[in-house]
Parts: sequence; C-alpha cells; structure tokens
Amino acid sequence: MAEAYFDLGNTSLKVFDTDGNLLGVYSSLEQDWLVQLRGLLDRSVIRRVVISSVAVPEKLNAVLEVLRGIDYQLAAYDVGNWMVQHSYDDPSKLGVDRLLAIEAAYRHYETSLVVIDCGSAVTLDVVDKHGKHQGGYIVPGFRLQMESLLQGTNLSFDELLPDTRLGKNTTECIRHGSLRMIKSLCESLILEVEPAKVVLTGGDLNGVLSSLSELGEVDQYLVFNGLKAVYG
Repeated sequence: MAEAYFDLGNTSLKVFDTDGNLLGVYSSLEQDWLVQLRGLLDRSVIRRVVISSVAVPEKLNAVLEVLRGIDYQLAAYDVGNWMVQHSYDDPSKLGVDRLLAIEAAYRHYETSLVVIDCGSAVTLDVVDKHGKHQGGYIVPGFRLQMESLLQGTNLSFDELLPDTRLGKNTTECIRHGSLRMIKSLCESLILEVEPAKVVLTGGDLNGVLSSLSELGEVDQYLVFNGLKAVYG
C-alpha cells in the first residue's frame, strides 16, 4: 500500500487506504493513540499520506512526528484541484473538512446541494448547480448543546435516542429539544433552497445523524472522497 488518507478531527483520527477501506480509527482521548498509529504504520508499506486536519496544532504536530520519514500533504484550499467556488472572502477559513465534504458531494452529484455535517458542530452548506458555494451555517452540535445546558446540574445523559417528542422530564426536555432545534434548522433550510440534493455526513452517526437520515443521502466517506478527488 503506497498511499493513505488521514481524516484528523478534534477527538479522533480515521485512516483510509486508496480504495476507501477504513484501516483504523484512533481516539485522541486515549493515551496510547499515537502508539497505535505507529503500529499501523510499522505494519503497512505507506510512502505518502494526505491529511485533512481540523485538530488543534498540538495534535496535528504529534501526528506529523509519527509520520517522520513519510511524505505527506496537508489539504488546503490553495493547494489542489478544486471545482467548487466558495463564497468566503478567504476560503481557507471555511475549514478543510467542510471544503472536502462539499467538493466530494458536488463532484458526485453535479447539482444543487445542501451538505449537512453532524459532529462537534453541525454545519450546513448550500451549493448551486454551477458549483458556486452560496454560504452556510454553523451551530453547536447535539453534545455541545447538552453539555452546556447540563453544566452545573446533577443531570446526565447516557445516549441520544432519535426522539423529538415533548419531554416528560428535564433530561428528555433538553435532549429532545436540542435535537428538534437541529432538525428544524435543517428542514427549514432544505425547504428554502429546494429543489436540492441533500447529503449528510459526520461523526455523530448514532446520534443526530440517525434522526436526520430521512432528509437525504447519508455518506460517511465525503471527506475521504474529497481528499482522493483533489489530491489522489
């Protein structure tokens, strides 16, 4: 295997081969995650790595140290073969994961799009049929909302059920209300820009994304597909 693709986020690193096979998922919250990554590199014949990173510099630098001796490319808007024209004055400020997800979705569908990414934050981006990014929204993700509202209380939540019904206790009211707020934002934007293809992705697959899947196509490989399209 000559090449690999890294999707480095705030809490985890996903490693893919060139065919999109997931080689490993490493939680940066675990103390030995870099040791696990080094073990994968030792077992594999990887000569080049393409990296999408939205992690803090300390985490990215730690990964680059593990990659010492291996050629790598950091994804950035000013490097690579991009199709989508972005609305930001400085597209590099958009966030490389958003850039790649939007790029992959537009290359695949080549039509008007709403791209929804559910993670620590929920991002929504609109692209017209000509590949022009119209803008978007960034709102706190479900878990950030829950942590903010539950801070300083003795309440907790164990899991997110895809439920937006009226809550019958305080925890349900917060949980269902936070989810309904995210879902309502997505639905209202889709209605505003329709007709458009809706594509959903993100790490919160078992939480927010499961309740939004009825709104469009779920594609958990958008960032990888964007990396491969732009840098492969």
